[in-house]
Amino acid sequence: MHFWAVRHEQKPKEDKNNPAAVYMYPVAKNHYPNPEFAPDIPEPLQRAFVSTIEAFNSKNYAATAVCARRTLEGIFKYLVEEDKRDAPLARLIEQVKTSKDLAAPLTSLSHAIRDGGNLGAHFDMEKEPNEALARHMVELLDYLISYLYVLPEEIKKLEQSLGKSA
Repeated sequence: MHFWAVRHEQKPKEDKNNPAAVYMYPVAKNHYPNPEFAPDIPEPLQRAFVSTIEAFNSKNYAATAVCARRTLEGIFKYLVEEDKRDAPLARLIEQVKTSKDLAAPLTSLSHAIRDGGNLGAHFDMEKEPNEALARHMVELLDYLISYLYVLPEEIKKLEQSLGKSA
């Protein structure tokens, strides 16, 4: 049984009688939940992504597409130097591609999982895997599988929907 919960931050701070969470059953269909953002994600980028989600959840798909593009532009603007942020999105993508090693996080992720596996595979009197480490490794494997297998297929599907040949 799945439940949808309103995030605690959405509760009005001045009204203490409001619940911390609201549960809905059956689960709302086609509802995309707001993510919990890492503290290093810039606030304007968070707002842009939340706007994209809100447009989607309200079934305003044209606005969703516009907001998604706007969020993508924000992602790439934060990846280039401040004096280069006025460039069009296509140029921002090319600048990031040439200035940042986009494969580095994938390589680091793979080595982190390998190191965690080594910790489990080899006897060490001082270190052994615990629940938190194991959960983290499972989550990272999920990301890695999505990146390597799911994402390329989803990109192909989107390109086909846009009328582009893959």
